[in-house]
Amino acid sequence: MSNTPVVELTNLTFGYHNNVTNIDHVSCKICQNEYVCIVGHNGSGKSTLSKIITGILKPRSGTIKILNTELSKKNVHLIRNKIGVVFQNPDNQFVGLSVEDDIAFGLENQGVDPKLMPEIINRVAKQMHIENLLHLEASILSGGQKQRVAIAGILAINPEIIIFDEATSMLDPKAKEDLKQLMLYLKNKCNKTIISITHDMEELINADRVIILRKGKIVEQGSPFEIFKNEDLVKSAFLDLPYSLKLSSELNKLKLPINPTLVFNDLIKQITK
Repeated sequence: MSNTPVVELTNLTFGYHNNVTNIDHVSCKICQNEYVCIVGHNGSGKSTLSKIITGILKPRSGTIKILNTELSKKNVHLIRNKIGVVFQNPDNQFVGLSVEDDIAFGLENQGVDPKLMPEIINRVAKQMHIENLLHLEASILSGGQKQRVAIAGILAINPEIIIFDEATSMLDPKAKEDLKQLMLYLKNKCNKTIISITHDMEELINADRVIILRKGKIVEQGSPFEIFKNEDLVKSAFLDLPYSLKLSSELNKLKLPINPTLVFNDLIKQITK
């Protein structure tokens, strides 16, 4: 992770209605190759903020810089090519009849030479382990497979920033865990900047930084452990503690030789040593 900002939000405000403020003077920076989770209770402004970053919504005031370029009406389409989005419902992301067609769609929009497409499609399919799905229809895929296809489509156009907007919320436990590992793969092996809008407190363990929103404002940000060691803050934001931290903290309160930890394997080692 570098210190070079790829997303810079300065004093953003936004409201869906004139007398309501959904995003209230938000300022933050997200750096290249950083994995940031944005969390908060329903209505806190998480998904609204992601729509502002991608230029879908226009703020009332404030500035948005993506890769050191200020977002404007003139350049919004160019900047969107630098950002990939994985949505909550994978069914909403399919536009092609087959997996191969769907991955090709983004390449066609960017005017990529058709002769180059097969190599790109095969490369990203291999990365996502979906080579055997390329000729299948989307309707017969599982939720986890559809998310892999969506990510393959994003990797094909090679954006520097990938936003996951509640992407794990409709998946079964195994597919959810697979997607979390894919996020780490994209950060560590593909050097992508990951922004995850999430309700999943277990996912936060993997993040470099957590940003908590409440009523459209950033109330705190820091490393996962810095965030979760402040239980009053977590409760005030209507969030829960990850299972490993909750259990290890309770054991610690019982005077057992267990240090609070976010890492489940670390908890097991402490219990069994």
